[in-house]
Amino acid sequence: MNTVNEVKDWAILPYNTEKINDHYLISNVLGSWDLLDFDEFKCLEQFSLNENDELFNKLYDKGLIIKEKNLTKLINEYRELNSHLFTDASLHIAVLTTRCNIACNYCQTRTEEPSDMNLITAGKIIDYCYGMRNQNINLEFQGGEPLLNWDVLKYLVVSIREFTPVNKNIKISLVTNGVLLDDEKVDFLVSHDVSICISVDGPAEVHNANRVFSEGKGTYEHAKAAINRLKAAYKKDSTHRRIDLLPTLSKQSLSHARAIIDEYVEWGVTTMSLRPTNKMGGAQCQWDNIGFSPEEFNYFWSDAMDYMLELNKKGITIRETMAVVMLIKILKKQNPGHVDLMSPCGAGRSVITYMPTGDIYPCDEARMVGGDIFKLGNVLENTYEQAIKNPKLFSICESSMMDLWDYNSAFFPWTGTCPVLNYVSQENLIPKITQTPKYKIHNFQLKYLFTKIVEDKKNLEIFQRWTN
Repeated sequence: MNTVNEVKDWAILPYNTEKINDHYLISNVLGSWDLLDFDEFKCLEQFSLNENDELFNKLYDKGLIIKEKNLTKLINEYRELNSHLFTDASLHIAVLTTRCNIACNYCQTRTEEPSDMNLITAGKIIDYCYGMRNQNINLEFQGGEPLLNWDVLKYLVVSIREFTPVNKNIKISLVTNGVLLDDEKVDFLVSHDVSICISVDGPAEVHNANRVFSEGKGTYEHAKAAINRLKAAYKKDSTHRRIDLLPTLSKQSLSHARAIIDEYVEWGVTTMSLRPTNKMGGAQCQWDNIGFSPEEFNYFWSDAMDYMLELNKKGITIRETMAVVMLIKILKKQNPGHVDLMSPCGAGRSVITYMPTGDIYPCDEARMVGGDIFKLGNVLENTYEQAIKNPKLFSICESSMMDLWDYNSAFFPWTGTCPVLNYVSQENLIPKITQTPKYKIHNFQLKYLFTKIVEDKKNLEIFQRWTN
């Protein structure tokens, strides 16, 4: 007896798989995912689904099964997750000077011929920011130590605060070691709504291991004084802003995960970025003393995350930046704007770095490589359109498309790679992706997050709070 195959009005989107404890993570290119037990996974793999089954409805709700009814929703979610593909650069990093008043052992930006930005170049950077099609722009001051070029910093702040068009919202932020932050500077910065981030590696023992003056004396007490000065200014101004602190992690940090977190909690910090030192610039010659492997960093990061979860379960809010960024992509299907987790990489398209000379680089790391291999142009000579159409930027995009290098990974929708760091570590823009430090770290972090979700529902509740 002949039978007629039933025509289905639904389809299972192609998916990748990763074993997470006794569950199976399945995900697709749209960022849809679910964690299945063995029986559910077996049913999916054998295509033995029925529209009346609970599993079918579960996979449909999760966006792993597509029908005409949810097609538009899934497309919109994909656009949101990859919104960086449709916008101009939102983060603009102005390197006001390459001079610095301290001599960190892991410094990646140290140069033999220091230079300062002048007012003409600063004015051109303002023009670039105003010319973006983005409504929201973040102009970030870096160095060296940006406070060493105070006159140009003041010019940029005052100009933007007085002359920004009504259709632009420009946030201004400063990353500083804090040594030069006196009352006058703090009052100016706070009154002009400049966000201030102070570099603090942890308690004095950890901080002073690397962040030192040229004669070798530690800078912890100066950073501590800057934080207290800033807290007093925020209290006086009634802004209720949070204190932003930023650690750089070296080999000396790895055995102090919990002490570093305790230090930040004591300062009232609720979000901290556990970022590893990169083997770039001046850090290369010190690498034997300060460097570590991806595996060593992953052990540190997991220990720190375990402790943060312990603290959160006791009612103490502290969260890790990279975890938050990943969780926003995973749990909310939103784009947090983190360049390293974009595919292709957001360097040059979501972020631009301006050197004191006006030279344009696609990201902060690119300026540290040396030479012109990643240089996109100069604000004094080139328009923004000319800079982003530079063939070098096309090469950066092509070499960082994760669907070319890691298309069968279940973590593919939420990860990315850094072509600049790949070039530094492999001397080639075309990566052996699984051998890059970024890949090893990102994949470990993503697997950690899903493992914690599987292990305890309270972890998921904490992660959901972190994304809010």
